[in-house]
Amino acid sequence: MAVVGSDWRTNPETQIRWGLAYIAARYGNAQKAWEHSERVGWY
Repeated sequence: MAVVGSDWRTNPETQIRWGLAYIAARYGNAQKAWEHSERVGWY
């Protein structure tokens, strides 16, 4: 998470930016992440 901001432990905005970057890198976009979650039964 530190690549997004050095305050990642305490700043919710930094944590959200990291999460969105992860989703984009892993799934392409939020819709595809949701589709994957529904397909495999993950929360």
